[in-house]
Amino acid sequence: MSMDDVKVWYRIRKDDKHVTLKDVFEKMEEIRAQHPELDVYFDGDEYAICSRPMQKAPPSCADRERQHPHKEKRKGRQMHLA
Repeated sequence: MSMDDVKVWYRIRKDDKHVTLKDVFEKMEEIRAQHPELDVYFDGDEYAICSRPMQKAPPSCADRERQHPHKEKRKGRQMHLA
């Protein structure tokens, strides 16, 4: 994922005593409600509320078992390598 995919919604001044952690979380929840397709997070380096497109979920365990290449092999049998 490139930095072009990241959107900065709000920057917070570090010396601003009026913005509380509750305010930050409420704003993040508001953005998540309006844009469920985005991964909304607080970037501590930038001191900002940011978002990026959601990543595709990894396959579940059941999917991985179906795709496993050695699933058909019987246990206890050795395979000869060529």
